[in-house]
Amino acid sequence: MSARRAASAGTCQDEMELLEIGGSRKWSISEAQSEGSLHLRDPVTTTETGGKLRLAEEEDFQGRISELNPQAEVLWGRTREELKKFLFTQPITGWEGRSIHSLGEIVWSSLVLMRSCHMEEMSERYIVLFPFQLLILSVDHRKKAFVYQGLLPLAGMSVRDVPSDTGCMFEMTGPMIESRIISCLSPAEFHIWVLSIQQHIKMAIAHCPAHPSNIIPFLVPCDEPWKKRKLMKHLFYTTILKWEGKPIQHLGRIHYLAMVQVAYASMGDFKERLLVLFPEDLVFLAVDRERTGIAYEGKLPLAGIQAKEKSAVLGRLEFEITGSLTEPILVACSTAEDYEKCLFYLQKPEQNLDTVTVQPPPMVPKKSLQR
Repeated sequence: MSARRAASAGTCQDEMELLEIGGSRKWSISEAQSEGSLHLRDPVTTTETGGKLRLAEEEDFQGRISELNPQAEVLWGRTREELKKFLFTQPITGWEGRSIHSLGEIVWSSLVLMRSCHMEEMSERYIVLFPFQLLILSVDHRKKAFVYQGLLPLAGMSVRDVPSDTGCMFEMTGPMIESRIISCLSPAEFHIWVLSIQQHIKMAIAHCPAHPSNIIPFLVPCDEPWKKRKLMKHLFYTTILKWEGKPIQHLGRIHYLAMVQVAYASMGDFKERLLVLFPEDLVFLAVDRERTGIAYEGKLPLAGIQAKEKSAVLGRLEFEITGSLTEPILVACSTAEDYEKCLFYLQKPEQNLDTVTVQPPPMVPKKSLQR
């Protein structure tokens, strides 16, 4: 915040300039005095619309926070502050990828009800807002623990109110996610969530421009259907390191994609791989540890390989790939759906209607014009 004097209508007037990422507004001392004392608030609690700061929304925001008792129990007898420490110190079931500490400071968190646009029933979720991502967790009340459900990037997302009896519902939509309907437990929390998410969406757009390589951490592991769909599309326009043979765009439409563990007979140890099934080829890809790039690991023709079940015991979903041109490959799937779909395409490619080549009808000889 800087102070300076500016000429206005022939007189000198003191002005103060309050700066924020992406916009600024000038405030005169007289204007500040008329609206009360001027406070420099936390930028997290300041909203921006059309490049101008709106003190009315900011004061409303602060008022909503003051309505919530900071010492009130939120979950399992813990306050909101205690749950913040819990998230950083206790393991989250199913968490994968980079450490939660790399996401930055927690802006806001609370217990909500949530559903996707394709579902009717609401599920209990604990959502956590970081500067550039929204973390979604389910709640295990028996173990008093959190279970990882997803990490949504804020850049490119939008928020809108959803009409409801309670007036506490909003929808989050974006180009990379399925829309989510979120119902807050109180009007105060609803207001805080909408204002803070809108603010951090703008910050995310300013600081994290969307490049193709930036979406890999949000799509891998592909543990949700929308992640699989987005990653399938992403493979066709991203650079795949060490790629060999004809371009991936010429292999046809992707029938199925799964993150699996692969072990070759000569190596023994399992490696994480993306298994991608095309109409005539099986492609293996590797994602680097930082989730910044994808590399080519090999391609097998479906006509030259066979797949047979190795083990279908819960927690050990494995099948083996054999062929005259490859050494045996053991593939372990993490879900029953991946296991069944992979086996279906590998064992019965000829019965997949998408891969059947439609033969044209036989030519009917033209009738002779001679009588």
